[in-house]
Amino acid sequence: MLRFASAFRPLALVLALAGCAHVPTEKERRKAEIHYDLALQAQQQGHVQDALRELQVSLENDPDYPEANNAIGILLHLVFARPAEAIGHYERALKVRPTFSEARTNLANVHLDQGRYDESIKLYEQVLNDMLYVTPYIAQGNMGWALYKKGDTQRAVGSLKAAVTTNPGFCMGYRNLGIIFDETGKLDESCRNFSRYRENCPEAADAHMREGVCLAKQGQAEGARQAFSTCEAKAKAGEQELKDDCRRLLEKL
Repeated sequence: MLRFASAFRPLALVLALAGCAHVPTEKERRKAEIHYDLALQAQQQGHVQDALRELQVSLENDPDYPEANNAIGILLHLVFARPAEAIGHYERALKVRPTFSEARTNLANVHLDQGRYDESIKLYEQVLNDMLYVTPYIAQGNMGWALYKKGDTQRAVGSLKAAVTTNPGFCMGYRNLGIIFDETGKLDESCRNFSRYRENCPEAADAHMREGVCLAKQGQAEGARQAFSTCEAKAKAGEQELKDDCRRLLEKL
């Protein structure tokens, strides 16, 4: 616990620097870029604490660096469950670079997780107006989920279908379509989308589990049995609960 707290101590320095008028020198900007690159390498290797530290050093040298603010926002939101701090970094990135659609999407994702659906939808719509944004299907799919959680199922389905049309390999789009159709009583459509989820993400244990549950509801016991068995086999080290669920479901058949 002490280690976790100490990792965030430099953030106070980052925030203090953010309030002053200092313009980074060329040397400071270069150091910021170097530590940002080191953070990406650490993150790719699964060393999130090291990534966080490198990003903090990057922002100490250049508090306005958009990419570093966006990257630390992702860690604070998704890894360390500190959404308020993540929002501050995303907003800083957007203040410096208003066309930074990736940061705007990530800001919308925080609002989505917080249940602030109108705010997230507005941001996703802004992103989708950016013709240069290279992954519009992410914003389109997440907007669809926000619409569904808000209660607009028809628009939600349309948005998610647009996402998987843009990127036929977008697994999360098929997953969320499967959930929506299941919860609205459209079992055949649900199973079809869970099958596409599994086809496009064959290593995802969750995909096999969801397809198996849907097949069991259709009375396809053998197909469900195979899906649950595959789910149990593919569950990763950090997915013990999912592995146990698939084993229990297999035993019930």
